[in-house]
This record gives sequence, C-alpha cells and structure tokens, in this order.
Amino acid sequence: MFGSSPRHRAAVVDVLLWLALFAGVVADSAPQWCQVAAGVAWSGLVVVTGRRWPGCALLVGAAANLVQLWEPSESDVWPVLVSAVAGLSAGRRVSTTVPAAAVFSVVAVVGLTIAAAMDEIWGWFDVAVSLLFFGVLPWLAGRYRQLRALLAAAGWQRAEQLERERSLVAREARLVERTRIARDMHDSLGHELSLIAMRAGALELDRGLTEPHRSVLGELRAASVEATERLREIVGVLRDETSAAPVEPAGETVAELVARSRASGVWVELVTTGVAASVPVTVDRTAHRVVQEALTNAVKHAPGARVTVRLMYGAAALTVTVTNGRPSVGASPAAVGGGQGLPGLRERARLVGGALRAGHRDGGYEVVAELPYAGVPIGRGADEGEGSDSTRHLSQVRRAARRGMAVAVAVPGSIGMVVLVLMFGIRGYEVTHSFLAPAAYDALRVGQQRPGIAGQLPPQQVDGRPDVPEPPVPAGARCEYYRVTQDLFGGPIDVYRLCFVDGRLIDKTVVAGTVR
Repeated sequence: MFGSSPRHRAAVVDVLLWLALFAGVVADSAPQWCQVAAGVAWSGLVVVTGRRWPGCALLVGAAANLVQLWEPSESDVWPVLVSAVAGLSAGRRVSTTVPAAAVFSVVAVVGLTIAAAMDEIWGWFDVAVSLLFFGVLPWLAGRYRQLRALLAAAGWQRAEQLERERSLVAREARLVERTRIARDMHDSLGHELSLIAMRAGALELDRGLTEPHRSVLGELRAASVEATERLREIVGVLRDETSAAPVEPAGETVAELVARSRASGVWVELVTTGVAASVPVTVDRTAHRVVQEALTNAVKHAPGARVTVRLMYGAAALTVTVTNGRPSVGASPAAVGGGQGLPGLRERARLVGGALRAGHRDGGYEVVAELPYAGVPIGRGADEGEGSDSTRHLSQVRRAARRGMAVAVAVPGSIGMVVLVLMFGIRGYEVTHSFLAPAAYDALRVGQQRPGIAGQLPPQQVDGRPDVPEPPVPAGARCEYYRVTQDLFGGPIDVYRLCFVDGRLIDKTVVAGTVR
C-alpha cells in the first residue's frame, strides 16, 4: 500500500500536510470564502512545489506575508502558517544560502514598493517582521536539520571506513605474524633437519655398515639437505623484507628470554607452575612470542614498572600471563603493541587453537594467552586496528554545520538590524517632514488661501491620527494634520489640525494626543 515505497510515503506526508494547512485556513478565515479559497490555493501550491522545486515553494510561501498589506486584520493567520511551512521545507532541501537570501530580499523589496505605492509604509514593517519570524527563522531551522542529517551520515560513513581500515590492518598483522611463525619454523625445523643430515653423514662414513646401508644413509642425508633448502626458500618468500632481522637466539626459551630481559635492566619475575612436558613446538614458540611482545611494550609504555610472567602448564593447555604494575617514571600504562602487536598476537594464538585477551588491571596492564596443546585454528575474533586519518569529509560537514549555526545567529540579527535602521530612518523622515513650527502655525490666519500658505506648510502630513476624540470637523471641510513636536519616541502627540473649504482656511486648532 502507501508504505511500499518512499514515493508513496512522501505523497501521504504531503497530503496530510495540505490537509493540516487547509484546516488552519478554514479555521482562520471562514466564513470569508474568498480568503479561504486564496489560502487553500496558496497552501496547495507550496505543498506541490516543496519537494521538486523548494526554491519556488520558498518564494510562494514568503510572498504570502504580503497579504497583510491588503488584509491588515490581526486575525489573518494562514499567511504566516504557509510561510513557515515553506521556509522549513526549503531549509531542509536547499543546500546553499544564496537562493534563500535572494528570495527574502526580493519579497522585502516588493513589499516595500507596494507599501510605498499604497501609502502604507508602516504596514511594510509588519510584513518585514512577519517575514523574519515566519520565513527566515523556519528556513534556518530546516537548514539546521539538514546539516545535522549530513553530519550524522558523514559520521556513519567514517565509522564504516574505519571498520574497513581496521580489518585491513588486522589482516596485515595476521600476515606479518604468519611470517614470524614461518621464520620460527625455519629456525627450529631447519635446525632439526640439519642435525639429521649431519648424523646421516656420520653414519655413512661408518665402515662397519654394508654398502646398501651406506647408500640409504646417503639418500637420507641428501633428502635432508634438500628439505632444508626447500624450507629456506619457502620461508624466504614469506619473510617480510621490511622487517628487521631477528635478534633473539634461535630456539630461545621463555626462561632464557626473561633472564636476558632481567640482565638488560627490566624488573621482571618468572613464575612457573606445573610440568613443561610434551609441549608442542608451535605452542612453545607462541608463548615465547607473547612474552616477548608483552615485555617489549611494558618497557615502552610502563618504564620502571614491575613485570610478572606466569607460565601455568595444565593438563591440556599452557596459560601465559604477563602483568605489569603502574609505571614509576610518569608514563601511563598502554595497550600491548603500537600498531600490529595485539592483532598479531591474537592471530598467533588463534592459529594454535587458543585465545588472547588484554586490558587494564589495577592500574597496570595484563595480557593472558590460553594455548591448548592439541588445538586447531579457530575462527577469528574481533580484531582491533588503529584509527586512520579519514576525517576529511566529516570535518567538512562539521565546518558546514558550524557555518550553519553562525548563519542561524547572524542572519536574523542582520535582518533585524536592517529593519531597525529602516524604521528609524523612515520615522525620522516622517517626523522632520510633517513638523509645523509653532511660529509658522501662529502666523496662519483663518481665511487665507491654501496656495498662499503652501510654502509655510510641511511637505507631508503626520502619519496617523490622534487616538482621542477630536473637535467636530466643519461641514464640507477637508482637514490636514501636522506634528507639533519633533519627538521621535514620544507617546500620543499633539497635532495641528488645519481645515480647508474650497482651498480657504476656515479652522485651525490644536488636537491633544491625550484627554486633558
């Protein structure tokens, strides 16, 4: 049905929006059906153009504020509703501020022109205020929502990219660790093959053996040498050429590694429980690798801290635990490895069917590896990798969001300042051009002709009329009103009233601004 596609859902939302506007128009303007028809048509035009042509919808909605010039009644609410809906919709869909600024500027200029032509200059300020609060602010709200959506999308995109890069880093670490395993295999297995070749060669020289036996021993020696060469070639292909040559002695045990570290100044203690009997070579080398990496990083990230290495030989598995305390020279404990250490150790433990975990403990750090004797490789767990420098797009969106917030503050403030300056300018112009000096008023005499005193009168009348009842206007007279003072901010003011009949002054009086 309607929810089967985004297009259908959008259509349903548009219909509901139009019905809401329709209800607002009817509630506001009924039973003035001409206004109802205009409001319904205006609302429909905004809803129809809102998605495909948001700039056009913004123009139509902003122009609805001009209705106040013809319908100054305070009960007209539908124009501001239409304007607010259009502004919010356009703000969510227009990605730049230039079109919106152009629309609001055009509507403001057109409104000022119409107001001047209708001699309703103060009515334009009502339009300007309405345009600001029900046009600009809704547009800024929609723009802010759009920027938040973009920021959220950029954040998820970066998170996905980090996941991909983390996977690549972990994969590289696994490959590096496999290379190290291959090197260890060469060091141990190659050594054993060399010993076989040497013993076969020694037996081959034994004169007590028959010729067939010496021939078999010769073949055994040759096969051992050939196997050693092939192993060296395979490991040479797997070896990472960028890695440094190994510095630890071949076949070094964990006890020898701890002793070598202690001799170099590391405060390390080895605790062994159980009997190390029939431990597979791969498990032994993995344990050595875990201890080696943990000691290296304890020295690097927690210098001066005491390190304890525990080897617990169980019936089915070897448990390796390396714990360091708090650093004693100011550095804080850190995770094992600087980039590939922890993923590499996990891969190495996985390949022997074990598992590795690491984390902070009692202010220090602890690495624990469970290495079964008869394990098989298990599925990979969650790998950890370093974050990447892939924040460019996210930074751009964040800057756009900050600019949007700055605009949200600066635009209404700027428009308000412009309106305020215009109000003061127009107010000052109206006051200075409708002021009749008291001396000029006193010089006027009843019976004078209007053309004869035109030069003494201001170029325009005062805007508005007194709010209190004024004296009756003489029959057939046309009255003009002029300011008594040049006060810009005074309340109800006194005005001069001059009444003319057939161009002759027949009455002059001062109309008080308040009842006295």
